[in-house]
Amino acid sequence: MRKMINALRSKSGQGMTEYVIIICIVAIACLLVVGVFGTNIRNLFHTANASLAQGQAQNTNQQNDGAAGNVTINNLNGN
Repeated sequence: MRKMINALRSKSGQGMTEYVIIICIVAIACLLVVGVFGTNIRNLFHTANASLAQGQAQNTNQQNDGAAGNVTINNLNGN
């Protein structure tokens, strides 16, 4: 009987419950942030992806020009 009373008075499950509540609050906050800023973030990544793709295309063109011998070297000394 004494073990049963001690088990009922034990507060070891309280810490776990608090962690579960904190995790739920963080998850809800993440969902709210994604809901509010989701479109902006999607547009940001789309713009960055398009910019990187364009930069890659320009880099490829410059490499092709260099291989064809179409590259000129500018004289930085003004001579």
